Amino acid sequence: MPELDDLVVGTVALAGGELVGRIRLQKVVYLLDQLGMGSGAAFEYHHYGPYSEAISDAVTDAKFWGHLKEDVKFRVTDGAPYSTFKISTQVAPINLGDLTAEDARHHLEKFAGYSSTVLELAATVHWLAFVEKVSDWRTEVEVRKAGKTGNGRLQQALLLLKNIGLAPVEPL
Repeated sequence: MPELDDLVVGTVALAGGELVGRIRLQKVVYLLDQLGMGSGAAFEYHHYGPYSEAISDAVTDAKFWGHLKEDVKFRVTDGAPYSTFKISTQVAPINLGDLTAEDARHHLEKFAGYSSTVLELAATVHWLAFVEKVSDWRTEVEVRKAGKTGNGRLQQALLLLKNIGLAPVEPL
């Protein structure tokens, strides 16, 4: 199995060489794992849904080895920092863990069409339904993500999960 930092770099490479946001990176790796990547990273539930300290450490390692660059900028609207990750080399992996590069790229292209908030909701819904096994995951996501599920974002997250074959059964 490849090192986790290699999977992070490969994910950014297959996402077109650039990926914006630490939250997006965490959720993309989580969803790719659910699709069969097999990173081996342990996830736990955190403020923004499934989170892996190992992924954060892998980013640090990839930056240390010079394979990944992180540019921190600040949003104009509120001054909050955000990261843009870029690969340092233009070599795309043949495989991304147990996924072929073609399959991973296909999934990453789908993810690119959604905001980080929608990816956060999708990962959270999956986590609640399949990891925590919350029978009424819909109500629970509304409680945990109050303010984020509106404006059609929860529906978009559920559509994404359906389109990638990870949708949970609707609660009764």
